[in-house]
Amino acid sequence: YQTEKQRKSQCLSPAEVEAILQVIQRAERLDVMEQQRIGRLVERLETMRRNVMGNGLSQCLLCGEVLGFLGSSSVFCKDCRKKVCTKCGIEASPGQKRPLWLCKICSEQREVWKRSGAWFYKGLPKYILPLKTPGRADDPHFRPLPMEPTEQKPRSTETSRVYTWARGRGGSMESPKMGPPPRPS
Repeated sequence: YQTEKQRKSQCLSPAEVEAILQVIQRAERLDVMEQQRIGRLVERLETMRRNVMGNGLSQCLLCGEVLGFLGSSSVFCKDCRKKVCTKCGIEASPGQKRPLWLCKICSEQREVWKRSGAWFYKGLPKYILPLKTPGRADDPHFRPLPMEPTEQKPRSTETSRVYTWARGRGGSMESPKMGPPPRPS
């Protein structure tokens, strides 16, 4: 039950509308840049996982070097419970009676959780995987980053999937906040 004068006084001027739109667009660009940053971290971790060479029992999980009595000395990764050589392991708590060892993959996974804020939200936020460019497909530093958010249809379900790790165990599942995964076509 407002009068016409009251309704007109509540409308935004064109300059105010433009200022609000600019703030929203800047926030969307920053959101896309953050999703790309997290995507680069995840891509690096997934590349490390794809490049394992050993079985984690009689061979180093990462480099494939033979472990044991005649081979290299080994340590157990605290997170994944696999054996790695001391070159591929990272001593996470040096100077203690029983040092804590992590393989490079689990150490990198902890780093992703730390740098993405996933430790706080109990799962990875939404991210965008880097695009594969011809020539330098394996180097994430040379991939172009679009400044404006663009609407692109995903080439596969892999690019639009959101990964989270339940309590750092490395399994993938869709985040409950993001909705159902896209259906394959």
